Amino acid sequence: RGLRAENRVLRGLVLGASEEVFSFNSPIMREMENMAVRVARTNSTVLITGESGTGKGVVARLIHQKSLRADGPFIPVNCGAIPENLVESEFFGHTRGSFTGADKARKGLFQEADGGTIFLDEIGELPLALQVKLLHVIEHKEVRPVGSEQTRSVDVRIVAATNRDLREMVIQGKFREDLFFRLSVFHIHMPPLRERRQDISALIEFLLRRGMLRNGGNSERKILLGSGVGELLVNYAWPGNVREMENVLDRALILSDGVRITLADLPPQITKAAQQPRQDSIQSSGTLREQVRKYEADIILRAIEESGGDRRAAAQKLDIGLSSLYRKLEEFEEQKLAPEAQYGRHETGQD
Repeated sequence: RGLRAENRVLRGLVLGASEEVFSFNSPIMREMENMAVRVARTNSTVLITGESGTGKGVVARLIHQKSLRADGPFIPVNCGAIPENLVESEFFGHTRGSFTGADKARKGLFQEADGGTIFLDEIGELPLALQVKLLHVIEHKEVRPVGSEQTRSVDVRIVAATNRDLREMVIQGKFREDLFFRLSVFHIHMPPLRERRQDISALIEFLLRRGMLRNGGNSERKILLGSGVGELLVNYAWPGNVREMENVLDRALILSDGVRITLADLPPQITKAAQQPRQDSIQSSGTLREQVRKYEADIILRAIEESGGDRRAAAQKLDIGLSSLYRKLEEFEEQKLAPEAQYGRHETGQD
């Protein structure tokens, strides 16, 4: 244990301090982080699911860094990027002359990950024939290189990820059920950004700091957001999730004057989305008072939705008292501006 700690210190001196870690605000992501840290202490296989760009690879690396294997290798593999005829050789290695072009023996990715973690991203793209062999590795902790009659023991922790519905693939016969059960011993789901809007503002600041540092700037100097930019970024749907946000902010940093990001620095898909009025929040009929009340109801109901139904969290987010929030909900119900079944008087279990 002392040697591991010493290795981490030496690695920090050589490579520099580790990157700043983002702190989540949303309860759903704090729970996810807690689950990742808890499973990291074990040798259990982990399946991470979620849409593209939600940060599944970041969670896989977190699991490795918090595990007893942290000083071992972390080998990320994109299963969908390897040609089908080369997957077995890439995974398990090959002997010299085992196929055309194999002029020397080569270790596979599983042997390279020995003593550490292998991260199998896009596991749903793995051919059925390789799924059988991967199941063998999980069950027997050994690999057999292509062209060899000898097996080699490997001590590897497997973390897999996918944006596909593996249960549906099992039903369709495209993914082995036994492998699915082996991989999903511990399942972590990454929710999309639109379901955890409490993280968006802080995530924007975090990615801007990291982007400035990566581009040679001073991460201590805070870049400003011009009029309307912050609101636009927070309200955008982010279909590409964190990956899309990072690309948008990196582009904006390049186009900006280094002091302030303006609307002109944002890509068309974001500015155009802002020009399309929300049908549920903008009403063209009724008196001014009625329209204002409808708009107020939309803001409050959206805050409750983004807080996962937790009214206390919604009240804190809106900077109003909990009793004020309940009073307004009662008024909305009376004026038929809110569905009673969903936003009635009863508190959630989190309250």
